[in-house]
Amino acid sequence: MNKLISFAFIFWSFDALAEVSDKMATIPELWLHGIVFGLGIYFLIRWRIGFILLGVLFITFFAYAAFSTLSDPHVGVAVIREQGTPYIIASYSAPVIITICSVLGVIKNRRKLKRGI
Repeated sequence: MNKLISFAFIFWSFDALAEVSDKMATIPELWLHGIVFGLGIYFLIRWRIGFILLGVLFITFFAYAAFSTLSDPHVGVAVIREQGTPYIIASYSAPVIITICSVLGVIKNRRKLKRGI
């Protein structure tokens, strides 16, 4: 009987409180994602203007990932409580950096076309 009770306690469900931020990307990683993807998109758009669609896809992906993570009623609240406002700003930094790099790539591509290169 004692073994049965101890076996039943193994499958008993308990609430577990754990840190969420140790499973999330750090602030420098979020910036690095934006810089790496942004520079890649910049050079692709500078080369061919058609890659602007890829830039829009990356912007949408990173913006949706940040929004869905931070608006989650369980994970988002825990991340905001543990990391604070700087993490919210850093979460949206990747789409902003990719947007800036895409616009700069379009500007550079247009100037290249006007010069006839």
